[in-house]
Amino acid sequence: MPHITANGVRTFYRTLGQGPALLLIAGNGMDHTAFDEQLPVFAEHFRCIVYDLRGIGSSEVPASGYTPREMAEDALALLSALEIEQAHIAGYSLGGAIAQEMALAQPQRVLSLSLYSSYERPLPYMRLRYDILIKVVEETTPELWAMYSAFSAFGPEFINAHERALRNEIAKRIDRWEQGDAPSRIGLAGHYRAILAHDTAERLCDIRCPAWIAVGSADAVTPAWHSQRMHQLIAGSTLSVFPGKPHRILNFEAEEFTRDALAFLLKHKNAA
Repeated sequence: MPHITANGVRTFYRTLGQGPALLLIAGNGMDHTAFDEQLPVFAEHFRCIVYDLRGIGSSEVPASGYTPREMAEDALALLSALEIEQAHIAGYSLGGAIAQEMALAQPQRVLSLSLYSSYERPLPYMRLRYDILIKVVEETTPELWAMYSAFSAFGPEFINAHERALRNEIAKRIDRWEQGDAPSRIGLAGHYRAILAHDTAERLCDIRCPAWIAVGSADAVTPAWHSQRMHQLIAGSTLSVFPGKPHRILNFEAEEFTRDALAFLLKHKNAA
């Protein structure tokens, strides 16, 4: 499996496709497979790079460094190690926070910015959710983690309309621990702390690259008002709200999302 040292962290990555570089950044606790439904579509037009964040999957699990700024340095170092000077950047959830920090730290390297189900800073409800998740992952059972993380991620609107999908998601999360593919508790708690550490609300106005912001109307983790706020702060950005879709717009009936995400990327494919 391909690994590279980025910002001092041994990092698993893979690439697919040809064309302008497109870095896809997964959310908390998710490895490089988070974008499996989008990759075949995106790779027809772009050189797609996916990777495991520090603390997850086949990447190293350091004891510290779990902030979006530090993880943005990881991502920029990965691009440098792959000899990629500029790239389109797309991030989901925590990955969107990392993408924001990349665009602020080295704007000349970011051709376009796609923020999927992301946010500008955690408000009290979100902070409490992740405070609880840290306690759950560090002190209780994988089953309770699977139940609470899924239940609190999908919210009443989606769960009431898609109970079977929610129960299947809980079962998948439990199986992940039982089948030997369990995430590191250190890494997972680190990702949760990274979410709590994020705050670009006073700096987003400095982003000047083309930006597309996408969110589901039923997102219970990063509700649509976060995306609306980012849209207000990033000049010239475009906002798309997908009716009835949950936080995981990448994976739940994702055809419309994938189509619109690709349309934005193609519009700015030759930006430089």
